[in-house]
Amino acid sequence: MKNVYFIYIFAISLIITSCVSSSKRLQQGEYDKAIVKAAKILQKKPTKANEIKTLKKAYAIANSKNMETIRMLKLSGQPDIYDKIVNKYRQLMNRQEVVERLPDEVLVRIGFEPIDYAQEITISKEKAAKYFYAHALKLLTDGDKHDARQAYDELLKVKNYFPAYEDVDNKLNEAYYKGVNHIIFMIVNESHTVLPKDFESELRKVSLKQINKHWLNFDTYADEEINYDFSIYFTIKNIVVSPELVKEVSYKESKEIEDGFEYLLDKNGNVKKDEEGNDIKIPKFITITAYITETRLTKSSAVSGSLDFYDERSGQLIKTMPIASEFIFDYRFAIANGELDALKKETRRLLKNKPVPFPTNLQIIFDTNENLKSKVKSIISSNQTILLN
Repeated sequence: MKNVYFIYIFAISLIITSCVSSSKRLQQGEYDKAIVKAAKILQKKPTKANEIKTLKKAYAIANSKNMETIRMLKLSGQPDIYDKIVNKYRQLMNRQEVVERLPDEVLVRIGFEPIDYAQEITISKEKAAKYFYAHALKLLTDGDKHDARQAYDELLKVKNYFPAYEDVDNKLNEAYYKGVNHIIFMIVNESHTVLPKDFESELRKVSLKQINKHWLNFDTYADEEINYDFSIYFTIKNIVVSPELVKEVSYKESKEIEDGFEYLLDKNGNVKKDEEGNDIKIPKFITITAYITETRLTKSSAVSGSLDFYDERSGQLIKTMPIASEFIFDYRFAIANGELDALKKETRRLLKNKPVPFPTNLQIIFDTNENLKSKVKSIISSNQTILLN
Protein backbone atom coordinates (compact mmCIF):
# COMPACT_ATOMS: atom_id res chain seq x y z
CA MET A 1 0.00 0.00 0.00
CA LYS A 2 2.91 2.31 0.86
CA ASN A 3 4.52 1.69 -2.55
CA VAL A 4 1.23 2.46 -4.30
CA TYR A 5 1.04 5.73 -2.37
CA PHE A 6 4.54 6.78 -3.45
CA ILE A 7 3.80 5.86 -7.08
CA TYR A 8 0.63 7.94 -6.90
CA ILE A 9 2.49 10.95 -5.46
CA PHE A 10 5.23 10.60 -8.09
CA ALA A 11 2.68 10.44 -10.91
CA ILE A 12 0.87 13.53 -9.56
CA SER A 13 4.17 15.43 -9.32
CA LEU A 14 4.94 14.59 -12.96
CA ILE A 15 1.53 15.85 -14.03
CA ILE A 16 1.97 19.05 -12.04
CA THR A 17 5.46 19.59 -13.50
CA SER A 18 4.25 19.02 -17.05
CA CYS A 19 1.39 21.46 -16.47
CA VAL A 20 3.67 24.35 -15.43
CA SER A 21 3.03 27.12 -17.93
CA SER A 22 5.72 28.71 -20.09
CA SER A 23 5.14 32.08 -18.38
CA LYS A 24 5.70 30.44 -14.99
CA ARG A 25 8.94 28.93 -16.29
CA LEU A 26 9.97 32.39 -17.44
CA GLN A 27 9.23 33.89 -14.02
CA GLN A 28 11.33 31.15 -12.38
CA GLY A 29 14.29 31.94 -14.63
CA GLU A 30 14.01 28.62 -16.47
CA TYR A 31 14.36 30.27 -19.86
CA ASP A 32 15.07 27.25 -22.05
CA LYS A 33 12.21 25.29 -20.49
CA ALA A 34 9.96 28.29 -21.13
CA ILE A 35 11.11 28.38 -24.77
CA VAL A 36 10.48 24.66 -25.30
CA LYS A 37 7.06 24.86 -23.62
CA ALA A 38 5.97 27.89 -25.62
CA ALA A 39 7.34 26.47 -28.89
CA LYS A 40 5.40 23.25 -28.38
CA ILE A 41 2.16 25.17 -28.00
CA LEU A 42 2.88 27.56 -30.88
CA GLN A 43 3.51 24.69 -33.27
CA LYS A 44 -0.19 23.86 -32.96
CA LYS A 45 -1.57 27.32 -32.13
CA PRO A 46 0.72 29.91 -33.75
CA THR A 47 -1.54 32.84 -32.87
CA LYS A 48 -1.49 32.53 -29.07
CA ALA A 49 -0.37 35.98 -27.99
CA ASN A 50 0.73 35.05 -24.45
CA GLU A 51 2.96 32.25 -25.71
CA ILE A 52 4.49 34.52 -28.37
CA LYS A 53 5.21 37.15 -25.75
CA THR A 54 6.79 34.56 -23.41
CA LEU A 55 8.85 33.01 -26.21
CA LYS A 56 10.18 36.37 -27.38
CA LYS A 57 11.22 37.46 -23.88
CA ALA A 58 12.71 34.07 -22.80
CA TYR A 59 14.64 33.75 -26.06
CA ALA A 60 16.12 37.22 -25.75
CA ILE A 61 17.10 36.82 -22.11
CA ALA A 62 18.64 33.35 -22.57
CA ASN A 63 20.70 34.49 -25.57
CA SER A 64 21.78 37.63 -23.78
CA LYS A 65 22.99 35.66 -20.78
CA ASN A 66 24.99 33.28 -22.97
CA MET A 67 26.58 36.12 -24.90
CA GLU A 68 27.47 37.94 -21.69
CA THR A 69 29.10 34.81 -20.29
CA ILE A 70 31.11 34.42 -23.50
CA ARG A 71 32.18 38.07 -23.33
CA MET A 72 33.30 37.75 -19.71
CA LEU A 73 35.20 34.54 -20.40
CA LYS A 74 37.07 36.18 -23.27
CA LEU A 75 37.88 39.20 -21.12
CA SER A 76 39.36 36.93 -18.44
CA GLY A 77 42.25 36.09 -20.75
CA GLN A 78 42.56 32.62 -19.21
CA PRO A 79 43.79 29.91 -21.59
CA ASP A 80 41.30 27.25 -20.40
CA ILE A 81 38.10 29.17 -21.20
CA TYR A 82 37.37 27.90 -24.71
CA ASP A 83 35.79 24.61 -23.74
CA LYS A 84 33.21 26.62 -21.77
CA ILE A 85 32.80 29.03 -24.68
CA VAL A 86 32.12 26.12 -27.05
CA ASN A 87 29.40 24.90 -24.72
CA LYS A 88 27.79 28.36 -24.58
CA TYR A 89 27.78 28.65 -28.37
CA ARG A 90 26.24 25.22 -28.62
CA GLN A 91 23.49 26.30 -26.24
CA LEU A 92 22.83 29.29 -28.50
CA MET A 93 22.76 27.08 -31.58
CA ASN A 94 20.50 24.43 -30.01
CA ARG A 95 18.10 27.08 -28.76
CA GLN A 96 17.98 28.66 -32.21
CA GLU A 97 17.19 25.27 -33.79
CA VAL A 98 14.17 24.92 -31.48
CA VAL A 99 12.80 28.31 -32.47
CA GLU A 100 13.54 28.32 -36.20
CA ARG A 101 11.26 25.30 -36.74
CA LEU A 102 8.23 27.39 -35.74
CA PRO A 103 5.75 28.75 -38.32
CA ASP A 104 6.86 31.88 -40.18
CA GLU A 105 4.13 34.01 -38.65
CA VAL A 106 5.55 33.26 -35.20
CA LEU A 107 9.10 34.06 -36.30
CA VAL A 108 7.97 37.39 -37.73
CA ARG A 109 6.16 38.37 -34.54
CA ILE A 110 9.17 37.64 -32.30
CA GLY A 111 11.56 39.34 -34.72
CA PHE A 112 13.61 36.18 -35.21
CA GLU A 113 16.85 36.58 -37.15
CA PRO A 114 19.04 33.45 -37.50
CA ILE A 115 22.69 33.75 -36.58
CA ASP A 116 25.44 31.51 -37.92
CA TYR A 117 27.45 30.31 -34.93
CA ALA A 118 29.46 27.76 -36.89
CA GLN A 119 32.56 29.89 -37.35
CA GLU A 120 32.69 30.96 -33.70
CA ILE A 121 32.23 27.36 -32.60
CA THR A 122 35.01 26.15 -34.91
CA ILE A 123 37.41 28.87 -33.70
CA SER A 124 36.60 28.09 -30.06
CA LYS A 125 37.02 24.36 -30.62
CA GLU A 126 40.42 24.93 -32.20
CA LYS A 127 41.56 27.07 -29.28
CA ALA A 128 40.13 24.62 -26.74
CA ALA A 129 41.84 21.67 -28.44
CA LYS A 130 45.13 23.57 -28.61
CA TYR A 131 44.98 24.38 -24.90
CA PHE A 132 43.98 20.90 -23.77
CA TYR A 133 46.60 19.25 -25.95
CA ALA A 134 49.42 21.52 -24.70
CA HIS A 135 48.30 21.18 -21.09
CA ALA A 136 48.04 17.40 -21.39
CA LEU A 137 51.58 17.21 -22.76
CA LYS A 138 52.84 19.27 -19.82
CA LEU A 139 51.03 16.99 -17.37
CA LEU A 140 52.56 13.94 -19.03
CA THR A 141 56.04 15.43 -18.87
CA ASP A 142 56.04 16.86 -15.36
CA GLY A 143 53.27 15.07 -13.49
CA ASP A 144 52.49 11.87 -11.60
CA LYS A 145 49.87 9.19 -12.18
CA HIS A 146 47.00 11.46 -11.21
CA ASP A 147 48.27 14.08 -13.64
CA ALA A 148 48.47 11.41 -16.34
CA ARG A 149 44.81 10.56 -15.73
CA GLN A 150 43.87 14.23 -16.02
CA ALA A 151 45.95 14.40 -19.22
CA TYR A 152 44.00 11.41 -20.54
CA ASP A 153 40.68 13.18 -19.89
CA GLU A 154 41.89 16.34 -21.59
CA LEU A 155 43.19 14.41 -24.59
CA LEU A 156 39.77 12.78 -24.89
CA LYS A 157 38.29 16.27 -25.17
CA VAL A 158 40.78 17.03 -27.93
CA LYS A 159 39.82 13.85 -29.75
CA ASN A 160 36.15 14.69 -29.31
CA TYR A 161 36.74 18.02 -31.02
CA PHE A 162 39.10 16.74 -33.71
CA PRO A 163 39.46 12.91 -33.95
CA ALA A 164 42.68 13.13 -36.00
CA TYR A 165 44.32 15.97 -34.04
CA GLU A 166 48.09 15.61 -34.37
CA ASP A 167 49.17 12.39 -32.57
CA VAL A 168 46.31 12.41 -30.06
CA ASP A 169 45.86 8.61 -30.17
CA ASN A 170 49.50 7.98 -29.31
CA LYS A 171 49.32 10.49 -26.48
CA LEU A 172 46.16 8.85 -25.15
CA ASN A 173 48.00 5.53 -25.03
CA GLU A 174 50.93 7.18 -23.29
CA ALA A 175 48.62 8.81 -20.74
CA TYR A 176 46.90 5.53 -20.02
CA TYR A 177 50.20 3.70 -19.62
CA LYS A 178 51.47 6.34 -17.19
CA GLY A 179 48.20 6.64 -15.28
CA VAL A 180 47.25 3.01 -14.74
CA ASN A 181 47.97 1.24 -11.46
CA HIS A 182 49.21 -2.34 -11.73
CA ILE A 183 48.24 -4.83 -9.03
CA ILE A 184 49.62 -8.32 -8.54
CA PHE A 185 47.71 -11.06 -6.72
CA MET A 186 49.88 -13.51 -4.77
CA ILE A 187 49.28 -16.57 -2.58
CA VAL A 188 51.25 -17.39 0.57
CA ASN A 189 50.72 -20.56 2.59
CA GLU A 190 51.49 -20.09 6.29
CA SER A 191 49.22 -22.90 7.47
CA HIS A 192 51.99 -25.55 7.81
CA THR A 193 49.71 -27.82 5.77
CA VAL A 194 50.68 -29.07 2.34
CA LEU A 195 48.38 -27.64 -0.28
CA PRO A 196 46.87 -29.95 -2.91
CA LYS A 197 48.47 -30.07 -6.32
CA ASP A 198 47.16 -27.29 -8.58
CA PHE A 199 45.44 -25.57 -5.61
CA GLU A 200 47.31 -22.32 -6.21
CA SER A 201 46.97 -22.41 -9.99
CA GLU A 202 43.24 -23.02 -9.64
CA LEU A 203 42.87 -20.16 -7.18
CA ARG A 204 44.78 -17.87 -9.53
CA LYS A 205 42.02 -18.44 -12.07
CA VAL A 206 39.93 -15.93 -10.14
CA SER A 207 38.62 -13.58 -12.81
CA LEU A 208 40.20 -10.37 -11.57
CA LYS A 209 40.26 -9.00 -15.11
CA GLN A 210 36.48 -8.74 -14.84
CA ILE A 211 36.82 -6.14 -12.07
CA ASN A 212 39.42 -4.04 -13.85
CA LYS A 213 38.53 -0.39 -13.73
CA HIS A 214 39.85 2.07 -16.26
CA TRP A 215 42.91 2.84 -14.15
CA LEU A 216 43.39 -0.58 -12.55
CA ASN A 217 45.07 -3.61 -14.08
CA PHE A 218 45.16 -6.88 -12.13
CA ASP A 219 47.59 -9.72 -12.78
CA THR A 220 47.56 -13.13 -11.15
CA TYR A 221 51.01 -13.95 -12.53
CA ALA A 222 53.81 -11.41 -12.29
CA ASP A 223 55.05 -9.73 -15.44
CA GLU A 224 58.77 -8.97 -15.03
CA GLU A 225 58.45 -5.89 -17.23
CA ILE A 226 55.93 -4.25 -14.89
CA ASN A 227 56.70 -2.36 -11.70
CA TYR A 228 53.66 -3.12 -9.61
CA ASP A 229 52.05 -0.34 -7.61
CA PHE A 230 50.13 -2.62 -5.27
CA SER A 231 50.19 -6.26 -4.28
CA ILE A 232 47.40 -8.30 -2.75
CA TYR A 233 48.52 -11.35 -0.79
CA PHE A 234 46.09 -14.12 0.04
CA THR A 235 47.78 -15.41 3.18
CA ILE A 236 46.51 -18.88 4.12
CA LYS A 237 46.82 -19.24 7.89
CA ASN A 238 44.69 -22.24 8.82
CA ILE A 239 43.50 -25.38 7.08
CA VAL A 240 41.25 -27.72 9.02
CA VAL A 241 39.83 -31.04 7.86
CA SER A 242 37.17 -32.72 9.98
CA PRO A 243 37.11 -36.44 10.82
CA GLU A 244 35.18 -38.75 8.53
CA LEU A 245 31.75 -39.33 10.05
CA VAL A 246 29.54 -42.27 9.17
CA LYS A 247 26.04 -42.38 10.60
CA GLU A 248 23.38 -45.00 10.02
CA VAL A 249 19.76 -44.06 10.55
CA SER A 250 16.86 -46.52 10.45
CA TYR A 251 13.31 -45.40 9.96
CA LYS A 252 10.11 -46.45 8.27
CA GLU A 253 7.72 -44.85 5.83
CA SER A 254 4.06 -45.76 5.58
CA LYS A 255 1.30 -45.09 3.11
CA GLU A 256 -2.39 -45.88 2.79
CA ILE A 257 -3.44 -47.56 -0.44
CA GLU A 258 -6.77 -48.78 -1.76
CA ASP A 259 -7.27 -52.55 -1.39
CA GLY A 260 -10.60 -53.69 -2.83
CA PHE A 261 -13.99 -52.62 -1.55
CA GLU A 262 -16.86 -53.66 0.66
CA TYR A 263 -20.61 -53.19 0.37
CA LEU A 264 -22.42 -50.53 2.36
CA LEU A 265 -25.06 -52.23 4.54
CA ASP A 266 -28.17 -50.87 6.11
CA LYS A 267 -29.19 -51.52 9.75
CA ASN A 268 -30.72 -54.84 8.75
CA GLY A 269 -27.54 -56.07 7.15
CA ASN A 270 -28.81 -55.64 3.59
CA VAL A 271 -26.72 -54.05 0.82
CA LYS A 272 -27.75 -50.46 0.22
CA LYS A 273 -28.69 -49.31 -3.26
CA ASP A 274 -28.11 -45.99 -4.99
CA GLU A 275 -30.82 -44.08 -6.87
CA GLU A 276 -30.31 -46.24 -9.94
CA GLY A 277 -30.61 -49.48 -8.00
CA ASN A 278 -26.89 -50.34 -8.01
CA ASP A 279 -25.12 -51.77 -4.98
CA ILE A 280 -23.22 -49.11 -3.07
CA LYS A 281 -19.53 -50.01 -2.69
CA ILE A 282 -17.03 -48.45 -0.30
CA PRO A 283 -13.28 -48.64 -1.08
CA LYS A 284 -11.14 -50.40 1.51
CA PHE A 285 -7.73 -49.03 2.52
CA ILE A 286 -4.74 -50.72 4.05
CA THR A 287 -1.47 -49.31 5.37
CA ILE A 288 1.76 -50.52 3.80
CA THR A 289 5.19 -49.94 5.31
CA ALA A 290 8.78 -49.89 4.08
CA TYR A 291 11.83 -50.07 6.33
CA ILE A 292 14.85 -47.98 5.41
CA THR A 293 18.46 -47.97 6.54
CA GLU A 294 20.13 -44.72 5.48
CA THR A 295 23.88 -44.17 5.61
CA ARG A 296 25.12 -40.61 5.91
CA LEU A 297 28.74 -39.68 5.12
CA THR A 298 29.99 -36.28 6.29
CA LYS A 299 33.37 -34.63 6.03
CA SER A 300 34.34 -30.97 5.82
CA SER A 301 37.30 -28.69 5.25
CA ALA A 302 37.88 -25.05 6.12
CA VAL A 303 40.52 -22.70 4.75
CA SER A 304 40.98 -19.31 6.40
CA GLY A 305 43.40 -16.44 6.27
CA SER A 306 43.53 -12.84 5.13
CA LEU A 307 43.74 -10.64 2.06
CA ASP A 308 46.58 -8.21 2.68
CA PHE A 309 46.84 -5.06 0.55
CA TYR A 310 50.34 -3.60 0.20
CA ASP A 311 51.46 -0.35 -1.40
CA GLU A 312 54.60 -1.54 -3.21
CA ARG A 313 55.82 2.02 -3.69
CA SER A 314 56.14 2.56 0.07
CA GLY A 315 56.27 -1.06 1.21
CA GLN A 316 53.42 -0.39 3.63
CA LEU A 317 50.55 -2.70 4.52
CA ILE A 318 47.50 -0.52 3.87
CA LYS A 319 44.63 -2.89 4.63
CA THR A 320 43.93 -6.45 5.70
CA MET A 321 40.65 -8.32 5.40
CA PRO A 322 39.75 -11.75 6.83
CA ILE A 323 38.67 -14.45 4.42
CA ALA A 324 37.45 -18.01 4.97
CA SER A 325 35.87 -20.79 2.96
CA GLU A 326 34.31 -24.11 3.90
CA PHE A 327 33.41 -27.15 1.86
CA ILE A 328 31.14 -29.88 3.22
CA PHE A 329 30.99 -33.35 1.74
CA ASP A 330 27.53 -34.66 2.58
CA TYR A 331 26.55 -37.89 0.87
CA ARG A 332 23.67 -40.24 1.59
CA PHE A 333 22.59 -43.60 0.30
CA ALA A 334 20.06 -46.14 1.52
CA ILE A 335 18.69 -49.65 1.32
CA ALA A 336 15.04 -50.60 1.95
CA ASN A 337 12.83 -53.64 2.40
CA GLY A 338 9.18 -54.26 2.99
CA GLU A 339 6.54 -52.60 0.81
CA LEU A 340 8.62 -50.32 -1.45
CA ASP A 341 5.50 -48.62 -2.80
CA ALA A 342 5.33 -46.82 0.55
CA LEU A 343 8.58 -44.92 -0.14
CA LYS A 344 8.67 -41.17 -0.69
CA LYS A 345 10.24 -39.74 -3.87
CA GLU A 346 13.29 -38.46 -1.99
CA THR A 347 13.87 -41.85 -0.43
CA ARG A 348 13.59 -43.55 -3.83
CA ARG A 349 16.35 -41.28 -5.05
CA LEU A 350 18.55 -42.32 -2.12
CA LEU A 351 18.11 -45.97 -3.15
CA LYS A 352 19.71 -45.14 -6.49
CA ASN A 353 22.85 -43.78 -4.80
CA LYS A 354 25.73 -46.20 -4.51
CA PRO A 355 28.27 -46.32 -1.69
CA VAL A 356 31.25 -44.05 -2.40
CA PRO A 357 34.56 -43.49 -0.60
CA PHE A 358 35.24 -40.31 1.33
CA PRO A 359 37.25 -37.65 -0.53
CA THR A 360 40.88 -37.49 0.52
CA ASN A 361 42.05 -34.63 2.69
CA LEU A 362 43.79 -33.04 -0.27
CA GLN A 363 40.71 -33.32 -2.45
CA ILE A 364 38.36 -31.77 0.07
CA ILE A 365 40.78 -28.92 0.69
CA PHE A 366 40.94 -28.37 -3.06
CA ASP A 367 37.13 -28.22 -3.18
CA THR A 368 37.12 -24.99 -1.12
CA ASN A 369 38.56 -23.24 -4.18
CA GLU A 370 35.37 -22.12 -5.92
CA ASN A 371 34.03 -20.39 -2.84
CA LEU A 372 37.43 -18.85 -2.13
CA LYS A 373 37.67 -17.42 -5.64
CA SER A 374 34.25 -15.81 -5.30
CA LYS A 375 35.16 -14.23 -1.95
CA VAL A 376 38.55 -13.01 -3.15
CA LYS A 377 36.91 -11.31 -6.11
CA SER A 378 34.20 -9.75 -3.93
CA ILE A 379 36.64 -8.35 -1.34
CA ILE A 380 39.00 -6.90 -3.95
CA SER A 381 36.10 -5.39 -5.87
CA SER A 382 34.78 -3.64 -2.75
CA ASN A 383 38.25 -2.19 -1.98
CA GLN A 384 39.21 -0.86 -5.40
CA THR A 385 39.18 2.74 -4.25
CA ILE A 386 42.33 2.33 -2.17
CA LEU A 387 44.09 0.89 -5.23
CA LEU A 388 43.53 4.05 -7.27
CA ASN A 389 45.90 6.16 -5.16
